[in-house]
Amino acid sequence: AYEEAYNHPCVIMAESLCARMADVEMFAFLIEDARKRHTVDPKAEEKTAILTRSFLVGYLGAGRALLDVGASILSGLYALPMTGAEMTFANGDFWHQLVSRAPNVHRRYHPLRLFITEFLRWTTESAHRIPPIVVIENQFGKYAPRDTRLQVFDDPQLTLPQMSDATLHMRWIDPLALHDRWKPNFMLLCDKLAVDLEKALEQPGRIA
Repeated sequence: AYEEAYNHPCVIMAESLCARMADVEMFAFLIEDARKRHTVDPKAEEKTAILTRSFLVGYLGAGRALLDVGASILSGLYALPMTGAEMTFANGDFWHQLVSRAPNVHRRYHPLRLFITEFLRWTTESAHRIPPIVVIENQFGKYAPRDTRLQVFDDPQLTLPQMSDATLHMRWIDPLALHDRWKPNFMLLCDKLAVDLEKALEQPGRIA
């Protein structure tokens, strides 16, 4: 019945998963859209650079939330003995519990760990990866091309207090290139979780 489906844990978890993936896509759209909306504005370059940084922070937060939903789904489906705060891919014990209780499931998700680790690093190192605009202007000039002004550090070698020492030879990357790099893995994660949710729906009483 509709009422039963409405209250089913798998339906609730699936909606949360879809919503967080939509958040990721929304912030990626906003990053791209910021480049189009201000092209005729005299201060377009500065506005676009500011908006891009703000939306990238939102993107990283949305991606982290998506990963946390994924870990929570697996914790619920496979009865991992974890508190809410412990249900995260960043928790080494999460992976230990998953491989102990559901080794075949762990095997399916293990190939995503490199991606997950990289993304989580970005969320914890955002202060050192997203340089203030003054750092860009110091290196490339006040009237640097737009593509240059939007870049962030792909592999931070400096902390925020050290950014005055940034050089042209550091590894820079466009935020949209990051989305292109990460989106396939986000989608793969969602696909895998959808399979697990569907299996749980076919087994009444599996989830308390």
